[in-house]
Amino acid sequence: MIGLVVDSGCDLPGEYAEKEFVEVVPLKIILDGKEYKDNEDLSTEALLSYMENALPKTSLPSFDDVNSCFESLYERGYKEIIVVNISSGLSGTHNFFRVVADEFMKKHDDAKVELIDTKNISIGAGFIAIKSINMIEKGAKFDDIVKALKASVKKSKVFFCVPTLKYLKAGGRIGKVSATIGDILNLKPVITVNEDGIYHSIAKARGMQRAIKELYKKLKEFVDASEVELAAIYTSDSSEETKKHVAFLNKSFSADGIKDIIYGNVTQSLVCHTGVGLVGIGALLKG
Repeated sequence: MIGLVVDSGCDLPGEYAEKEFVEVVPLKIILDGKEYKDNEDLSTEALLSYMENALPKTSLPSFDDVNSCFESLYERGYKEIIVVNISSGLSGTHNFFRVVADEFMKKHDDAKVELIDTKNISIGAGFIAIKSINMIEKGAKFDDIVKALKASVKKSKVFFCVPTLKYLKAGGRIGKVSATIGDILNLKPVITVNEDGIYHSIAKARGMQRAIKELYKKLKEFVDASEVELAAIYTSDSSEETKKHVAFLNKSFSADGIKDIIYGNVTQSLVCHTGVGLVGIGALLKG
């Protein structure tokens, strides 16, 4: 049988994460030296409140956190395991999971683990995990699933914007000069993850409202509505301002005939690097 392991940075929706053959490994958030499991030990509201006066840190899960998921699946008969991770260009997560997987396979010579570096973040990586789940449930073979997932990496795209560049600057995700100029001019970058799996600013707009419009424009440049297999809108919070942006994006998707949108909140480990007010959209192309 085939099992799936994902890290929490993939923002896998709950209905998928709760599948019997799926294990989600939480990344870690560090506040004042104390560790919290991503999306488990701390509310996002509490995290955002903390970020008003201090900067949180993030870290990788422990060896045991990852290995216990492999062992749990193996003990239940899932000896072929697929791992889906956020981009190796943004985090050491993928490479760390590979180290754990190698040790696991040394212990269990009848086990097989294949890792997918999605070169993406949040639901952009989550799309790949969802595709894996759908194929597993349809009875696809392990090697065929792995091949399909690797092909889908370039077909998944996310775009997001944030009202402040403070946290991206603090985390080294954006240059200090660019961030300072952006804040002075009220410029909001539209950010994606490029083919190398690192953040890339592809457009700028003055103010969030214009940035949200630019956000959707960039998505349309990437996809044709008829080619969309999955689409999503993800946010860091549910403020009134954020709800207005989501309503606009809903109308935009609907006008282009894109339905069955996945909605969710970005993982806390990503909120640590972006702050309040993040709005993101994504799509996975068919095939």
